[in-house]
Amino acid sequence: MIVTFYIFISWLLIGLFIFNKIHQHASLNEVTLLILLSCLINTHTYVGLFDTFKWMKTTTDTELFIGVLIYKNVFVPLLLTCFTFLIKRNPWNKKILYFIFFSLIILSVDFINVFQGLYSFKQWNHFYTFLYLSFLLCGLLVTLKWFRGLDSSSGGENNVVD
Repeated sequence: MIVTFYIFISWLLIGLFIFNKIHQHASLNEVTLLILLSCLINTHTYVGLFDTFKWMKTTTDTELFIGVLIYKNVFVPLLLTCFTFLIKRNPWNKKILYFIFFSLIILSVDFINVFQGLYSFKQWNHFYTFLYLSFLLCGLLVTLKWFRGLDSSSGGENNVVD
């Protein structure tokens, strides 16, 4: 059931990228950069939490473990990328509302994961998950600003007239 939930929600997020106006405010390179960067950071963080530090214990059930993999490798990077573009392009009052909405989604999904038995906490809790994903969202916002700055700073140097 949880695998179906994450596949459905992930397809909805992909639909937002394809059919929504997000593609008007972002290039394919920006979307790809943010998805791959968030997937890389998120996957390695959860490997550290599960295996290295043993702060979280993952399930041994195969179906639930597939749910964990879809959650950390597909759902979270898509959600972070979507909210990065939503927060970046809106005024401050909407940025705050989107961040609150992001926080509610993250906490709700974390409660669902623990309730469904995808993982359990040892030296970790829901607040730490919220902090980690909030810092990752801020890092993606800084990365997007940096990446867009690369395009504008190199634009003047390439226009050399002979």
